[in-house]
This record gives sequence, structure tokens and C-alpha cells, in this order.
Amino acid sequence: MKPKSKATRKIETVLWDFGGIFTGSPFYGRNEYAASLGLTVESITKLVLGYGLPNGDHPWHKLERGEVTMEEAAREVLQSVENAGIAGFDFELFFKSMSGRPEHSDKMYEGVRRLKARGICQIIVSNNFREFQSIWKSMVPENLFDEIVDSSQVGVRKPDPAIFHIALDLANASPETTVFLDDYEEHIQVANSMGIKGILVGEDPTEALSELESLVS
Repeated sequence: MKPKSKATRKIETVLWDFGGIFTGSPFYGRNEYAASLGLTVESITKLVLGYGLPNGDHPWHKLERGEVTMEEAAREVLQSVENAGIAGFDFELFFKSMSGRPEHSDKMYEGVRRLKARGICQIIVSNNFREFQSIWKSMVPENLFDEIVDSSQVGVRKPDPAIFHIALDLANASPETTVFLDDYEEHIQVANSMGIKGILVGEDPTEALSELESLVS
């Protein structure tokens, strides 16, 4: 006689990344600005944002933990870009190249509203920096999410498991009843290792939304 399988626990909490889900992602598609510099998407995000590097002393990591100012981080990044022999790098053009996919944001927020109506706790867990707080938080519909965990305010950034523990504590949730959506694979891997169900958001974030809604149906 086969043992009975353990019943799947009901999803009670959803953790959302912000950039890459409700805004554009730097990790998908052909980035024309990167190509104009002779770089790939992977290489420019690694050089400028430190993605693909261990969580540590990269200036953008420190910025997202609230340890340095934007001015300090930008100065260090520009020096690194110059040292790498890349000419003509411009922060404004770089960030503009990452800000696409506005056509999906309304659909994603509609999904959040559907889950909210079902009583599911929803928290944004975002790597961000102090100087951008007023701008990106103004993009979030008022009273839609239960909490916002901003890395620059709590002093830890994804993929550090500590930031997930902060969100779980705020929700009074267990990993087994929690789902996390993010557009960066390493963050998903860390969530999975903690027992949180991770959903990797691809080029079309509404596909991840459909997967999420199937889990809570």
C-alpha cells in the first residue's frame, strides 16, 4: 500500500519583486544600449549593477543596502566602466534601456487585486536605493500591497536570505505557504532553498502571473 502524499499547503502569502515585474527588466531581450557599447545584457548588468557577482562589496550592492549614497556608488561604477575600457557610458541611457514593458504593468496590478480580494497577503521585496524611494514607491498603487521591504531601508538585499526572513516575519507566514516572484534566477534559487515556492518571471510577466494564480486556485 502506497503512503499517502502530504497535502499541499494553501498559499497564504505572495512576495513580489518590483522592477522586472511591474516595470522593465534588464535581464531579458536585446538591450540596444548595451549593444551600442559592444556589451551583452549579462555583461552590462554585471559591470554596472553587480548582478552575477557574489553579494558583497560591489558599489551597487552597497548602495542597495543603504551603505553608500547614489553619488558615491555612481562614481565607483563609472571608474570601473572606465577601467574596463568602455567609452561613452551614460547612467541615464542605461536606466532608460531597462524601463520597458509598460503594457504589462496594468495586467500585473490587476492580478495583485484579484489575489488581495481572496485575502492573500502580498509584500513587495525590492532591491532599491534611498534616492529613488519617492519615485518608485509613487508608482505603486496606494493600499494595494500589505507591506514593502526596501533593501536600502532594512540593510540587506536579495539574494541574502535575511531579506526573505524579514518579509516572512511581517506576514507572519511560513515558507511553505509563500510564493515569491522575481526576474533574476539567483533570487529564485535562494527562495526555493528556504522552502518558498519561487516563480521566475520571464520576458512576458503575465505568464508568471498565470502560474501563480494556478497555485492559489
